[in-house]
This record gives sequence, structure tokens and C-alpha cells, in this order.
Amino acid sequence: MNPVLTLHQLLKAAALAMGLALAHGPAMAVDYSLSGFGTVQYTQGDNERKYLRFVDEDGTFKVNSILGAQLDVQLSDEISATVQYVVAPKQRRDEGVEFDNRWAFLKFKPNDNWHFKLGRQRLNLYLDSENLDVGHTFVPANLNPELYYDAGVLATDGFSANYNFEDTAGRYWSVQAITGKQDIVQRLTNFRGDFPQNSFEVNGIVLGVEGGNYRIQIAHHGVEVDRQVSQFNGTAVIDGRIDITGRLTNLGAEYSWTNYTLRSELSLTEIAATGSGFLAPGTPRQFVVEPKYEEYGGNILLIRKVFEKHAVYGSYGRFISEFDDQYSFAVGGKYNLSPSDSIKLELQHVVEKSNRPQLSDNQIPNTTFNFLSVSYNWVWQ
Repeated sequence: MNPVLTLHQLLKAAALAMGLALAHGPAMAVDYSLSGFGTVQYTQGDNERKYLRFVDEDGTFKVNSILGAQLDVQLSDEISATVQYVVAPKQRRDEGVEFDNRWAFLKFKPNDNWHFKLGRQRLNLYLDSENLDVGHTFVPANLNPELYYDAGVLATDGFSANYNFEDTAGRYWSVQAITGKQDIVQRLTNFRGDFPQNSFEVNGIVLGVEGGNYRIQIAHHGVEVDRQVSQFNGTAVIDGRIDITGRLTNLGAEYSWTNYTLRSELSLTEIAATGSGFLAPGTPRQFVVEPKYEEYGGNILLIRKVFEKHAVYGSYGRFISEFDDQYSFAVGGKYNLSPSDSIKLELQHVVEKSNRPQLSDNQIPNTTFNFLSVSYNWVWQ
């Protein structure tokens, strides 16, 4: 079986499996559960130019606001299926909302150490990749933009193998290998149609270890795309092609004391591209471009417990590349109303030293953005 399936095939297989399971539930002793999550966030900025795609001086409810539901079906002792859908702002344009599939996979777990997933799953790039949409599960109101700016492109259609074990010292180790396909949206400033979308082949490995009060994870993934292009710098192209290869490396670590938690993540993106074709109209002229560049992102976050179940925090982030350059500071707090819902408040200060079109409409160097975010977050099951 080809591990790289279309979304339609994945959803059809998962729906068929769960439909058969639910239809014959008593005979198969099938267990299923429905859970959900949501965030409603209002963010007020001080700049007429938009940041985080939506934030300006008019304010917005679009940043991080999301409503999701997940169905888990245990088909047998070894096989389960999961489907998750969300209602959230569109990824391919800055206007409107969409009903989007985030999970659709079958899971085979033959024993306590091994499990395998086939279908749509999240790329395990960050320390908490699997719950980045679930605001109640982490402390900050806004995930640090210098590091998490591409967190919305982690959905991968493919196959993963996962191995976990506990060593004699009580540490928990994990290894994941994954192969598949992911669609990455290229946001364009002041663009009214659907943003371009590239389909990348992805392969990677993730290593992790967790002790009593710490955890460390290193992830390394390679991506590749080869496609035709019809224009170059606004000029029509004949027989145009572009080949892009990239390497995504992320190192995350977290250490906790009685009242404090220190967390840091560092990322490196390496991109190499080759474009070729013939310029038209007029006399065809062949061109070849071979850009290479690297991008670096980092974040450090310090969390202080307050009255055991609440928290305040401060963070610093930095992002540097050949094209983009910015840093930010944030302070905020999380007040847990109950184990299943919370309120967050955050004040963030961002300096864009150069343009970052994935996040911002700003084209003026050294522009400052300040914004205040207030959110209500919940989970249910």
C-alpha cells in the first residue's frame, strides 16, 4: 500500500472503519468517545498594518479562535481510528472561516512499545505538536511567533512508526519515523484570492526523552517539492520548473522546579531551490536560479505557578533569516477556572526589523507592534 494517500482516501477509509464499528458495536465490543475543545480570543493592536494575519488597531476575534471536535473509536484491542474537525479561520486566505479536517488516521498498537499510524496526523516538530490547537493545554495566550509561525502547516498525510520504552533509571524514551505528504500555504500580502499551496514530500525522525522533571526532544525532517511554474517575477515562462528541498530541525527542552518551569525551543530551516525555464514573449531566453538560505528561530519561556493552579509568565523570541528579522517580548497569565477551562491575558511587544509576509502586511523596516490578547479556553469529553 502506498503510504502517501489523498485526503479523500484517508477520510473514506477512516469513515468506513468507524461506520462498520459503530454499526456492529455490540458484536465487536467497540468503544468510542467524543471530545472537543475551543478558544475564543480577542486581540487588540495599535498599528494600522496587520500582524499575525489579522491584528490591527480595529481589533479581531480571529487570532487563535477555534472550535474542534474529535471522535475516537477503539475497533479492537490493537486497532483504533481517530477523526478531528475544526471550525477556524481559513488557512488559504485571510477572509472567512472553514470547516477543516486536522486528524484522520488509523492506529495499530500491537504492544505497549510499538504503535503505527496511517492517515492525516501532525508532524511532530515541536514539543507539543499534537495539542497546539488546544489552547487550554498550555500557558501562553499566543504561541511565540518567532518559532511557531509555521505551526499551521504540520498536517501530514502518511505513515508513522513509533517506539516507546522506559529505561532502568525510569526515563521514558520515544522514537518516531514518518513519511508522507503535506500541503504548505504561501501567504501573500494584500492578495484577494486563495493563496498558493505547494505539496511537499516529507520524511523525518524524532527522538525524545522524559524524566521526572524534564523532557528533551530533537526533530529532523526533510521536505521536497518539484512542480511546474508559469511565471517568473511577473514574466510568463515556458517549460518552467522549480525544485525545492528543505531540512527542518527543532530542539526543545523543558525543566520544572516546584514553582517554576523553564522552556526553550530552537529551530533551523535550510532551503535550497532550483528554478529553470524560458522567458516569453519575444525571443525565448533560458534562465536558471539557485537560491539557498537558512532561517533561525528561538524562544525562551519562564512560567511561575501562582496558588498552585494558576500561572504567570514571560517570554522572549528571536527570528533571523536572509529576508526576515524580528524579535518579541511577552508577559501574561493564565487563570484556571476549573480543570477544563481557563482565561488568559497577554501583552506582547514585537519589532519587525524587516518584512515577514507569512505573518504581517508590514513593509516598513523596524516597525513596532503592541497588542493585548484576552481568551477563554476550554476542553470537554
